[in-house]
Amino acid sequence: MSELIDYTEVPCLQEILNFLPINPDDKEDVVNYIQNIQNVIVVNYKNDQYQFAYFGIHLLFMTYIYCTAWKISQIEPERYKDAIIFARAYSGRERDLDIEDVSSVFAYRLLPETEIIKLFKIIDLDVSHMNDVKETVKIRNDMAHASGNFIIKTEESFDLKATRVLNLMKAVDKRMYRPVRKWYEQVLLRFCRGEYEEYTDPKDIIYEKMILDFKLSVNELLVCEQMSVKYLINERRNDKDKLRAFEKAVTDHCVNMGYI
Repeated sequence: MSELIDYTEVPCLQEILNFLPINPDDKEDVVNYIQNIQNVIVVNYKNDQYQFAYFGIHLLFMTYIYCTAWKISQIEPERYKDAIIFARAYSGRERDLDIEDVSSVFAYRLLPETEIIKLFKIIDLDVSHMNDVKETVKIRNDMAHASGNFIIKTEESFDLKATRVLNLMKAVDKRMYRPVRKWYEQVLLRFCRGEYEEYTDPKDIIYEKMILDFKLSVNELLVCEQMSVKYLINERRNDKDKLRAFEKAVTDHCVNMGYI
């Protein structure tokens, strides 16, 4: 169905999708979930049902928040464990969540949003932006109740609310630049140490280890593409050719996919 719907007509939607996983390899079927949500957004938007379209935008936003929390757990496992131990699940759901080893990004739905956002202190997210996340959730909650009124009635109102969500995602994503670079450096070092011997081509590592396993978004992949390997070459002269080959493979993938 996604091929039949032009989601580029919806304000902010394409930019929001660039923050979400490209093609994660997991049992959660994240990609199909995202595609179904974007279809719901477009259908409602085209039928002037702007409040319901915004509900879809919020679902994509929370999917991004969950994915980011999971990535924080992978990049900063010790700090994550120290922070998550204080998180409280919804009443009655405590046994459903292994808070130290979350296997599914959607497992974070068992935590109140106010608990999840505490994890973002690890990436030094501004308090003001953490409060904005809470306010965005509050707005969604207010609209979800049967009040007899619609809050988002016009295209302009939808555009305003969607832009606010997009700007908040940009703020969070900016704080993820440093952690993503840290993670990518470890991928490069493992490559140099021969830990990916089963792969004959760097492009296969990029696809399987970075895009599938780590659930990279377009924007995060571009962070990796823009990162220079010169400082690693200075430290590992014998690995110069391998590092250059990997750097080129990342750029080639981004070019082939139309990201740059």
